[in-house]
Amino acid sequence: MVTLRKMQLADLDIVRAWLSTPEVARWYLPGSTIDRELEDLRRSIAGEQPTEVLVVVEQNEPIGWCQWYLCGAYPDHAAALGAEPEDAGIDYAIGEPGRRQNNLGTAVVAALVAHVRKHHPSAGIIADPEATNIASRKVLEKNGFQLVDERPVASEPTPAPMAIYRLAPATEARR
Repeated sequence: MVTLRKMQLADLDIVRAWLSTPEVARWYLPGSTIDRELEDLRRSIAGEQPTEVLVVVEQNEPIGWCQWYLCGAYPDHAAALGAEPEDAGIDYAIGEPGRRQNNLGTAVVAALVAHVRKHHPSAGIIADPEATNIASRKVLEKNGFQLVDERPVASEPTPAPMAIYRLAPATEARR
């Protein structure tokens, strides 16, 4: 079972190690650096930016991290994605190399969606992995996300095309 807990400054060392692995760096570091990513996380932990960062835990061991934010807090990014201001954006990574199988990514996204919905039940949820990140795309689709578009996103640090997915608000999904 996967659980989420608030990220603490002490967690940044393990995130640094995860970002140093080729599997994570491939998706997180094009157009960025480990230090830039860690500084963004540090600022979120300190409450200096409106993103909640969480550690993914399985069997009492940290195995990855995720984050969410209201798109309205980042209007340029929301506009670039075509997101509604009340939508929530998510990002996620499984950092531990031995834990990237057995549908664990699906469980991570499901836990993150449940967490976001607990705080903002009427929010749609947006995710935009690189279009070539097939594993991430499958995880989103297994969680009910629908592909909206595939294109570069000006607010992303890479010019690579992104696969923009949206999960309808829980109120729309029940109709």
